[in-house]
Amino acid sequence: MRRGRCPGCGRAVWRSGNWRCWTPTPDWGKSILTLELCTRLSTGRPFPDDTRLAEPANCLLLNAEDGEQDTVLPRLRALGADLDRIYLLPHEDPNTGMPVRLPTQVEVLERNLARTGARLVVIDPIVAFLAPWVLTSHDQSVRQALYPLARVAERHQAAILMVRHLNKLGGTRSLYRGGGSIGFIGACRSAWLLARDPQLPERRVLAQIKNNLAPPQPSLSFSMPTDPAAALVLTWHGVWDGTADELLGGALRSAGLMTPRHRAKEFLLAVLENGPRTTQEIWEQAQGQDLSDRTLQRARKNLNVHIKRVCVDGKILSYWSLPTKEDLEDTAPAPDDGDDFEAWKRRLRDKYPPATPLDDW
Repeated sequence: MRRGRCPGCGRAVWRSGNWRCWTPTPDWGKSILTLELCTRLSTGRPFPDDTRLAEPANCLLLNAEDGEQDTVLPRLRALGADLDRIYLLPHEDPNTGMPVRLPTQVEVLERNLARTGARLVVIDPIVAFLAPWVLTSHDQSVRQALYPLARVAERHQAAILMVRHLNKLGGTRSLYRGGGSIGFIGACRSAWLLARDPQLPERRVLAQIKNNLAPPQPSLSFSMPTDPAAALVLTWHGVWDGTADELLGGALRSAGLMTPRHRAKEFLLAVLENGPRTTQEIWEQAQGQDLSDRTLQRARKNLNVHIKRVCVDGKILSYWSLPTKEDLEDTAPAPDDGDDFEAWKRRLRDKYPPATPLDDW
């Protein structure tokens, strides 16, 4: 296998036979779908499943990827939104001129909710508005960042819709396909997946991943105009017979990418893309992808993954890295936590972590 670029989307991919890239591309319609939702709320039109609104509602938009004047507002006008009910919060705080960062500047969001009376807040994408100290791959850090947003939403009786992209793991478990930590989806009461219909690629499907507030909801199919000159209208086609996991599985099956070995290779490429990882980290993430240790070991050999064992203060750590990565540099041990008995036991547990099946080969 060797590196190259996908001719379809231009992303860096690995080549084995034909070029194939199943990383989600930006044209899947996530932002347009959120704008259509705001349009329905602002005008009081029913939702695609015919759910009726008691009255129109105001919306607050935070969009970091599309320009307000050249993209967001023209799209809202084309969709027929009531612009008097939709408020766009600038990416930068007008008082400081600095980018709005959450939860550090959650008072900016609360101030604008009080001013507009919005019942829906769209943050697209959520990672663009998080403070630099938020570790998006760390569950506790993500939950700590989102907790203040939940409290603001509760105080103002508003819903917060956070948009995030899919990761590159390529598995069929929709619960684990969102970018960053699973803490994002854990903090939400409802989560949905937007992906292409495997049988009709010109259509998109909105499928539920989780719902803590209501019974399971059906997946819905829709399409966008293919002619750039046509009116921007989403055409809804009703219920799509399948779940979010089946939606991802169907897309991969249609591309012939469903072998366990291929999934394991895609998983390792994604996990090791930004540098070496310990076998403990790799194995913990692999559990959510239904990958066996034997399959991972075979994929490791196919990719010529480099193994390096490092001894830090008597603790042996085993790292995996892609062959193009530099060897891991030894790091200094962490400082002591004190001399009490419990701290001593914690240091022993950290020093001698349990082995994973990946260390038995």
